[in-house]
Amino acid sequence: MSLIQSITAPAWAAGFKVVTSRCETCHRSFTLRHLSAQKAGIRMNDSWYCSSPCFTSAAMEVFSLLLTSRLEQSSHLSRMPLGLILISRGWLTSVQLRKALEELRKSGGDIGEVLVRNGSVSEKQVTAARAVQWGCPVYAAPQHLVPTKIQIPFTLVEANSAVPLHYVPAKKLLLVGFVRGIEYGLLYAIERMTGCKAQPCFVTASDFQCQRHQREHLKEQCGDASPNELKLEGVKTAEEMARVLCSYGVELEANEAIIGRCKDYIWARLKCGPKDVDILFKTG
Repeated sequence: MSLIQSITAPAWAAGFKVVTSRCETCHRSFTLRHLSAQKAGIRMNDSWYCSSPCFTSAAMEVFSLLLTSRLEQSSHLSRMPLGLILISRGWLTSVQLRKALEELRKSGGDIGEVLVRNGSVSEKQVTAARAVQWGCPVYAAPQHLVPTKIQIPFTLVEANSAVPLHYVPAKKLLLVGFVRGIEYGLLYAIERMTGCKAQPCFVTASDFQCQRHQREHLKEQCGDASPNELKLEGVKTAEEMARVLCSYGVELEANEAIIGRCKDYIWARLKCGPKDVDILFKTG
């Protein structure tokens, strides 16, 4: 991200078309050669900003809105309880369910995990019941990791027990597997950041852990000196977030910024040529 005033069109670019850009904050218009315009300022939400102060001001408004908004998760109360689904399918008895619920009241946790731990049902049966509960299919994840080429922050994968499983380029469709329940805020954020359609499904806890470990191992092998994911927990106000994002945008010479929210995180993505850098602000 550079100030427009400091950019001049090189002589060899004289043959390219001229474009006019208008800053959404200060409302100044600038006429540049096409290639120069690609390196000038920064885009956000289909608007263009000519300088750091203009972008910071606009980003602060976006952060303020996201900090005060509430993305409500679909209520679990409207869904048939997991235990009743297992009983209706003949996989669980009422006695086993009562025992598990009593244990759950004492130690907390997840009813499905308690039932599997007690040996009352299998992991696959719990996953099948969750799929019925949410009206989504079950996906049998492959033993070996299949890269999706769609970058999702590892922090969000961990926080939502979700994993990108399969990408169909022709349809721009990304299949995202969940273990306990679907986090629609994450799906919406993925669609906003990547431009692809995020389709939910369910995977077993074992398949999720297998995929998770393989992705973690691949990340360690890559050993990128310039990380593409940054998690910040001490930045709380919209003004601070905007300044941090602008600072990274200038440092990385980003040409576009996208900002969204997923549960306890505000997810900002900076597009820096062929590389995307994700900045996660912890809000909860």
